[in-house]
Amino acid sequence: MKKVLLLVALVFVGSVGFRAEAAFWNTDVVGSGAVTSFAAMLDALESKPVEDEMNGLWILIAPDGDAAFWFRKEVKDASSHMGHDMDGKQMQALQIWFDAEPFVKAGLDLNKLPSEMKSMLEVGKIMFGRGLSGTPSYEGEVTPAASFEQIVKLDRDLIGYHTALDHYGVTIAPGTLFEWAKDMDKNDKDIVFVLDPQIFIDAGVDPTKVEGWVFDKVPVEDERGRAIEADKFLKPFNLK
Repeated sequence: MKKVLLLVALVFVGSVGFRAEAAFWNTDVVGSGAVTSFAAMLDALESKPVEDEMNGLWILIAPDGDAAFWFRKEVKDASSHMGHDMDGKQMQALQIWFDAEPFVKAGLDLNKLPSEMKSMLEVGKIMFGRGLSGTPSYEGEVTPAASFEQIVKLDRDLIGYHTALDHYGVTIAPGTLFEWAKDMDKNDKDIVFVLDPQIFIDAGVDPTKVEGWVFDKVPVEDERGRAIEADKFLKPFNLK
């Protein structure tokens, strides 16, 4: 009898925990909206994310081929954890990669970039990246949309909503994001690669001369939620 009661209690606690998690997810308007809109954005892409099986990543390539958003699919082997780049450093779970050439032509002194950004310069790329706080765990099919939902659940604080552009976004580095439209039918900037330009300006770049990127002031919120304007490099695309 005690075993039966214990089993019933465990089932009850488990069901309450499941309902609590579901209720929390339903009340997280930004988190759930980011997941839904990200899936819609993926459907609208002419070229779908490709799978990097070796490193357990999805690669979403910009329509012009000059930038990409990489995001964690899975960690296949705990001993290897993640793949490695050309210098033997661990590949990070979230990355923005883009061509270095437009920045070099605009005055970039590669020697003035931080050392952690130099590993891909030999192949003409610049990369920002970061890790996740946990390991994706799937109950169903492993798709790009499902992988992004795992990112939201593991690191909700990386996901935000940009009111001025009506975008959701994931933060890769301070001031550097991958964003997508909340509603593509009402927005002409369906996906946007966003960079903080200061690191490039400090390395000699004339921000007005970087081909393929728009240098502009963008309305954002500071840490206190106050509306301010910040300089950004933007690479926007209309998918519809």
